[in-house]
Amino acid sequence: MNRLSSFGSSEPKDAPQSSVSKPSPPSVTVAALPQWSPKIDRPRRFFLPTRYEPNYRYPLIVWLHGDGSNENEVSQVLPYVSTQNYIGVGIRGSRSVDPVGHRFDWSFSQAAAARCEDAIFQAIDDAAQRYSVHPDRVFLAGYGNGGMMARRVSLRHGNAFAGCISLGGRFPSGGGIFSNLGASRAVRHFWGVAINNSAISHDDFASDIEMVASARLKMDVRRYTTDDEMDRGILRDIDKWMMGIVTGTPNLADAKETWDSAAVGFSDN
Repeated sequence: MNRLSSFGSSEPKDAPQSSVSKPSPPSVTVAALPQWSPKIDRPRRFFLPTRYEPNYRYPLIVWLHGDGSNENEVSQVLPYVSTQNYIGVGIRGSRSVDPVGHRFDWSFSQAAAARCEDAIFQAIDDAAQRYSVHPDRVFLAGYGNGGMMARRVSLRHGNAFAGCISLGGRFPSGGGIFSNLGASRAVRHFWGVAINNSAISHDDFASDIEMVASARLKMDVRRYTTDDEMDRGILRDIDKWMMGIVTGTPNLADAKETWDSAAVGFSDN
């Protein structure tokens, strides 16, 4: 079971051990510690590629973490996507789920979703001011409920993103997600779901696919024979998908039903 490790503590949560040895994360550069912005109440974490080149305009990945994690997750996930291709920024979830405030999840109330949208666009502005970011290559991505929130925001503001990636998140409903249907249809979507993901039943998945079809979205749906979406093969897959958009040669035909999967190991923060 390829679950994320706990963040914000010195010991990981108890979890079944994978039969595949967990690799050490590649060498990466974390640009800044989480910080408070004067405009929003949401700390952020930046990730820089190796050999960062300020004269090259990089694609930006805005990462929304899974439940029980925090903004530091971006520096644990992106090295397995690519150590060179992207700048990343992680945003903290809206609700604390532990007494010391190290773990967070996402509220989907109308007010909380609106605050999340503000935090995302402020993070994009902040990243563009600090680093060399291509304004037309901003990807919104997330894991679990972070993926569902990413999908919600991208549907409402499709013209702002080159693509949206949800790993293991349900398709959102309500909240005016199709209030700008033209923009919703403009953005490209990647939806990766593990077949054995206990949070998404087969009936739920079928219902979500029906919603996608009825809205006529540009959705690349891929199911994987794993228990969890935090898998090295899946993370490499989203790199190929994003670089296809960046280079103008998207390839939606290389989806596989069976993966030679290996767990992704994450250190605690």
